[in-house]
Amino acid sequence: MNSQEPLKTSNIEFTKIVYPKFRSNKNKKIILVKYNYKNFVFQTPTLINVSTSEFANGYSELEVALHGKGKDQLKINNFIKFLNDLENKIKLDAQDNASSWFNINDNQTINFQKIIRESDNYPNGTIKIKIINNNDFKTLLQLNNNKKIDISSIPQEAYCKMILECYAIWINSNNDFGLFFRPVLVSFSPKDVYNYKFLEESDEDNDNDFEMPDTEVNNNIFLKIGDTNKTILHSYAKHDCNAKSYDSTSQLDLQELVKQIDKNISDDRLSTSSTSISKEQDSLQNLSIIDIDNNNKQFFGNSSSDNDYEDNSQIDAETSDN
Repeated sequence: MNSQEPLKTSNIEFTKIVYPKFRSNKNKKIILVKYNYKNFVFQTPTLINVSTSEFANGYSELEVALHGKGKDQLKINNFIKFLNDLENKIKLDAQDNASSWFNINDNQTINFQKIIRESDNYPNGTIKIKIINNNDFKTLLQLNNNKKIDISSIPQEAYCKMILECYAIWINSNNDFGLFFRPVLVSFSPKDVYNYKFLEESDEDNDNDFEMPDTEVNNNIFLKIGDTNKTILHSYAKHDCNAKSYDSTSQLDLQELVKQIDKNISDDRLSTSSTSISKEQDSLQNLSIIDIDNNNKQFFGNSSSDNDYEDNSQIDAETSDN
């Protein structure tokens, strides 16, 4: 049997919708809907399956959000417009055919079941479709557009694309009415999920002895360096000395510092008394904390001034009248 193609919603002319016959019993009336006297079958864009009910009484209800892949949003917007235009067409025709479609009494209210349902989670709303499996009709269900599945295997929160038949208008005894979309084919495509897990951490990774937060760097906590023969420590405690401060930050060479100190001491012995030597020693004791790396013969300076620290704060269409 040759497969048939559904109508493109963008090509549908609402003036070609006809109602060739109806059936009724004491509880409900069914008015068949056709397009140019043929089956009114169309295709949806890719949407999202929100939930599926348990199979009972020959059907299972599928709730589909009018939301999908980002690249399909224009198609979804056009599909929403199509559903709204179709709803308006049906309501106008119901008004024109009220005397034959409804049991009208004085002050009788007629309520239409909207195709698009409001949703707290999906701004565009949802539609409800009944997956059918009975003696008269069976909805074809597929996974990835090829593998047949049954109702119990429908994946949740999956993308889905549908071929729907706008089959009939239903009217109950209270004159509530709506459209019944019969799903011909529904294909589900599960969303991509990356199956990764965290690596097991080693004992070394769990050792917190050397963990420390990053410290904000400012210009007060480093040693200052100038020309090779004028290398001077910037972070002296405040006292009477001729030390100069420089703007660049770097490391001091240990040997250069020793030569400088030796030279200063030698000069002081020639020109000052032992009291001057004591002042030199006091100056050295007042240096900011220094960590010496003997292997590299380099050292780093650190100042504990109150100004060096800052407080850094971290930020359905329903198939029934229910």
